[in-house]
Amino acid sequence: MTTTIDREKECPFLLRIFTKNNGHHLLNDFTVTSVPTSDELQLYTWRNATLEELGQLIQEVVPEAQHPDARIAFRLIYLDSQRGVYRSRDLGRVMNIKPTPDQSKTLEECQFFIGDYLDVAIYVGPPPSRGMGRRGSDWGRDRPRDRRDNRFNAGGRRDRDGRDRDGRFRRDDRAFGGRRDRF
Repeated sequence: MTTTIDREKECPFLLRIFTKNNGHHLLNDFTVTSVPTSDELQLYTWRNATLEELGQLIQEVVPEAQHPDARIAFRLIYLDSQRGVYRSRDLGRVMNIKPTPDQSKTLEECQFFIGDYLDVAIYVGPPPSRGMGRRGSDWGRDRPRDRRDNRFNAGGRRDRDGRDRDGRFRRDDRAFGGRRDRF
């Protein structure tokens, strides 16, 4: 539910936007005491500003965003006050070439609160083909994936009673009758 905001009468708020080429910032870059300041944009806007509007303002400042094949991806960075850490949520993308359904989203519809940040990734060039991996690369495709060979089961199968191939119990398995005590 979008409320009507009269931009002539209501005062705008400061929006801190952090831009990065070819990907978003790591969530660890945002702490209670520091943020990535080298690529920060500060602008004043209202809660009814759309992602398209913000994308146009970013294009005025960041040269990579002016490219015809540029895609601008928005991510909301907000503080989880119960745990004292920052969390993130993807908001949408805006493209220079064609309109997207996300471009008409407002900050209010994205549940933006004053004090939250926007992390903006700027991608230049055509989008990756659908045959590529989740992040647009073929990382990890050179080796077959085996569910049994991962870091959670120590590289091997276990029997039903929790023993590995060598007949030993794993540290967190059923050696204590199914309980996982913490010392």
